Amino acid sequence: MKTSKLLNVLLFPFRALFIPEESKWGLLSLRDERMRVVASFCVGKVLDIGCGPGNYFVNHFIGTSNGLGIDIYPYEGVENVVDDMGFLPFEDDLYDTVTLIAVGGHIPKSKRAAEFKEFARILKPGGKLIMTEGEPITQWINHKWYSFFYAVQGKKDMDSERGMDAEEEFCMPYNEIILYLNTHPLRLTRQLKFQWGLNNIYIAEKVNNL
Repeated sequence: MKTSKLLNVLLFPFRALFIPEESKWGLLSLRDERMRVVASFCVGKVLDIGCGPGNYFVNHFIGTSNGLGIDIYPYEGVENVVDDMGFLPFEDDLYDTVTLIAVGGHIPKSKRAAEFKEFARILKPGGKLIMTEGEPITQWINHKWYSFFYAVQGKKDMDSERGMDAEEEFCMPYNEIILYLNTHPLRLTRQLKFQWGLNNIYIAEKVNNL
């Protein structure tokens, strides 16, 4: 196990270029590593926002008995499509954990404040909002590379399949992340770097209303 972890660290550039989604050759894909890290912080009832094809995080890391995945696009394997994330079909204080895994930049700029307010609404007091976001330059390079990488295989990456709105970005700016995760009732409590320091996990807690 230690050797495997070491190899995954040392071979991160190779994994970043050629193993974006499906783990293979004894190496973790970037997706699986990212989701494994997020899952380690999840507790209780989990809502994964922007779940993507196959509702992968819930199905492989959380389990459908404790987790639910939603998306605005009807990718294959997504059973719960929500047209507007600013109006989620859930009652107040329902979830222990809400996750946003590499989707922050895909929230249209004009909708971000309203959507984060909605994410906070459905969290239980003391619940956690967990978000991952890479560094801006590496996210831009990654998206461009994966679009080409999949195209030469006759496939489409997630963003090419869905298309990107004019208000979307490849990466949500750091100052916005800090702003939204520190807007009452959310309070940013932890930030960690992983994947050679090129990816970040942010954990915010919903504080009790005064």
